[in-house]
Amino acid sequence: MATNASAICKFSDGSISYLRNAVTLDARTELLTDSSGLVNQAGGLSVGQANQGKTLTHCQIKVQTDSATTGCFSYAVGIGVGGNVEFAIQGGSTQTSGLTRLKRPVRMMTGMKIEVFCQALADAVQYGSLAVYCASGKVDVFQGLAVDDTDVSMTSIISGSTIGEALVGQQVVCWYATYPATNGLADTGVADGVSAFFCEDAQGQLKSMMFASGGFSYNQPVQWVDDSFRISQNDTLTIRANV
Repeated sequence: MATNASAICKFSDGSISYLRNAVTLDARTELLTDSSGLVNQAGGLSVGQANQGKTLTHCQIKVQTDSATTGCFSYAVGIGVGGNVEFAIQGGSTQTSGLTRLKRPVRMMTGMKIEVFCQALADAVQYGSLAVYCASGKVDVFQGLAVDDTDVSMTSIISGSTIGEALVGQQVVCWYATYPATNGLADTGVADGVSAFFCEDAQGQLKSMMFASGGFSYNQPVQWVDDSFRISQNDTLTIRANV
């Protein structure tokens, strides 16, 4: 069964851009303007090229699997012309509704893209994803493929760095976390897994813990969680599953 993702983008001038594309599960896929001819817009374009000079204020992603509800949202990002994460986008699956405001507006330019990472709902180890905003405006997403009864370091989707290396000196102000396993992150007892992602300093002291959404809410997109913790160079972000 194929899975597709859609994005509705709203700009400060009131205009709308509709992006849609079939996605490759467990990989980032760019969403382009819809080319079905069912809506009145030029199709097959990146968001920046299609909306050059406009300011994006609202955006939301929906994931849909053909004749099924197994497609799950993990994260979505706006990628800048230099390849960095410019903004993070909320999303969900199937019947998710509402158009959410970005944490900060972003001016579009040619070369900017919207990319989404989707997974299939299953009772198995999955990719855990954490999108973060910092007080400075810096944005990044950290991800790790969980392993049963094992600590896995979550690293930046862009640089491959740990959270300490990627965000040294930054103050995290909010995040959203996803892990689309049918029975959750640690579902076979308390001995082997941890039911949340956890950020620690070099001495192993906890700085933050993040319960993860499954990414398949029927009623609302994955929500931002307000938080406040400062990142030091040797901090780590860990996912530990058991199934």
